[in-house]
Amino acid sequence: MIPILTWTLWRRRWSIFWWSLGVALYMALIIAVYPSFRNQSAALNDSLNQLPQTVKSLVADTNNFLSPVGYMSSNAYYLMMPIIFGVLGIGLGSSLLAKDEQDHTLELVLSRPVSRGTVLTGRGLAGLAIIATVTVVTSIVTIVLAWLSKLDISALRLAETTGMAALLTLIFASLVFAMTAFGKSARIMSTGLPTLLLIASYLFTSLSGTVDWLKWPSRLLPYHYYHPAQILTGNANGREALGMAIAVLFFAALSYVGFRRRDID
Repeated sequence: MIPILTWTLWRRRWSIFWWSLGVALYMALIIAVYPSFRNQSAALNDSLNQLPQTVKSLVADTNNFLSPVGYMSSNAYYLMMPIIFGVLGIGLGSSLLAKDEQDHTLELVLSRPVSRGTVLTGRGLAGLAIIATVTVVTSIVTIVLAWLSKLDISALRLAETTGMAALLTLIFASLVFAMTAFGKSARIMSTGLPTLLLIASYLFTSLSGTVDWLKWPSRLLPYHYYHPAQILTGNANGREALGMAIAVLFFAALSYVGFRRRDID
């Protein structure tokens, strides 16, 4: 398993570098421009609060947009971070197995004295390591720049919120991974369906505060349990994080069952 893990990481070393750099630069840009808004935050916040509630709910989970917490939630964590991590996670989940299978190189790996479970675990852990690396780099850059910009949010809360965004998107990444493990018929939908689910999860959750009939469907979707402003203020809900982790483990177990029972195309 270790050789499979290290080889997969080595093959994707430049992807890891560019993803880490890109997300870090985005967070650096967001934090760097905050001081220019700080002195005008009260007036700007009053103007933003004139927007319809539906519009406000699509960009943040707080109405105080230009407080340190509101600024980071609306400009980074509520929408953009899940989208960025979502693109990374769904792309990884759909390619860790499927790319080799499409190139007909997966059979060569399995022809060696290595079990399917070992191959699947090695690839899955490699995907997890890639997302974890990008998450850690993003957290470090965010914490350092927040300190330099005198952004009044603790390092622990910033790290927790970044980690929760990564955990949210791991649900969709593990779903994609499970679909590719089941074979060609599921692999055809392995990118489109989870992407649609991510978008629907965001929209249903964001609009559920103003559209009554969306409240119950949104409870079935992962985004409903993602509250960046709440985490940034030190009110993280451990049960929600645990529930997301259990969902990831469930899809991981599902991928193991599917991959062991199917034929390799």
